[in-house]
Amino acid sequence: MADCVIFSHSCMHAPTNVSKGMVFISGTRVKRTPLQRLLRRILGAATIFAIIWAIYSVPYDILREERYRLFGENNTTGLVLLVRTNNAAQTPEERFVIEYKYVDPDGFARIASAPLPHDLWIKFRPGSRIEVIYARARPDLARVPNEIIPPFQAWLRKVLN
Repeated sequence: MADCVIFSHSCMHAPTNVSKGMVFISGTRVKRTPLQRLLRRILGAATIFAIIWAIYSVPYDILREERYRLFGENNTTGLVLLVRTNNAAQTPEERFVIEYKYVDPDGFARIASAPLPHDLWIKFRPGSRIEVIYARARPDLARVPNEIIPPFQAWLRKVLN
């Protein structure tokens, strides 16, 4: 009777105080070998590490920036200050950079930089006018059309739009 499995009253030795429809599965817990216990601990530690790494890897600055852009953007005209190459860029596409100045709605002059594709970059000289798009909620977050952005940001912008 101790190892009897009761499925709704299917066992002949069912206790009388069991209500109909309840399922009881009796038995002992699963006994694992020391190797199985070790593998489960390693798998658990690896899972926790993967979760922590995934949270650490999320580019929160890009998430915040795109969140501000969701509240709307305004256009203005900026002035190119400097056209330069950045030899320390992480990717070859980000090597060609312009620095520009624009005035936000509050009257503050702001300076920003943008990596551009080479064929667009060669068109600019210091003193050239450029279209600047800035976030209404944070005018210091500016970009120029066709600016090179990380793939995650391009994907996120497409998803949010």
